[in-house]
Amino acid sequence: MTELHPDFADLKVEPGESHISGRHELFDIVNVLTFGGAADRPTHVPAELGAMGPVRIWESTGAADFLPFWNTNLDGAQYLYIAYGSVRVEFKDTEGYQRYGHYVGRAGDLLRLPQEVAHRTYSGDGKRRITLELMPHNPFWDDLGKNPVTPDTSRKAGGFAFEIHDTEVEISWPGGGSLRTPRDSFMRGVRALCAYEMHLGHNEFDGGFIVHDLGEQVRLKASGHEETLDGREVLAVFHGLRDALTEGG
Repeated sequence: MTELHPDFADLKVEPGESHISGRHELFDIVNVLTFGGAADRPTHVPAELGAMGPVRIWESTGAADFLPFWNTNLDGAQYLYIAYGSVRVEFKDTEGYQRYGHYVGRAGDLLRLPQEVAHRTYSGDGKRRITLELMPHNPFWDDLGKNPVTPDTSRKAGGFAFEIHDTEVEISWPGGGSLRTPRDSFMRGVRALCAYEMHLGHNEFDGGFIVHDLGEQVRLKASGHEETLDGREVLAVFHGLRDALTEGG
């Protein structure tokens, strides 16, 4: 039995059993609660559990606080099923300030996250949650992990520069512009973007730094300045930032 995270100490799980005797490649069984509740399961780093044509099924263990950025699904609506725990989902205009209210989701709820509307999830009870995400397939996911990434330690992507401080990351760009974003949430956001090689749609960090996947290119944007850069080059920079943040900067 997998060791569960302390947030799931009261969760009683009795996984099913597989007794398949032939053509094993056609069959699969996974206990979502055991998988998502594992003590070593990272938060907000989705793992694909299955697929049905153009639809992908992800398990995404939500953190005890909040999603590190506002995320917008560009390829279609997404559905979020709460398998265990609770969540509050806020909605707003992408790259804007108009708010559309929120959901409060609890175990058993299936939530629709509309296409091209920014959403951000928050823990509903100060603990982790176990969720399933159903979403359109991004063809770039087929090549995840196939091309090794050599971290770029320059802490610069185009004209954007990243300076790591004790509690914040300062991001600056040509013309004297700069912003500060919380170090912990930036680290978690970078970790998720690295895991999916930047292919997570449109993401807005606290402070206004935007990472927008365009396929083979990535658009980086902050107040009054934006650049469209090679996606693999930005990924290498983010790998370097992820490593520096993880190791203490």
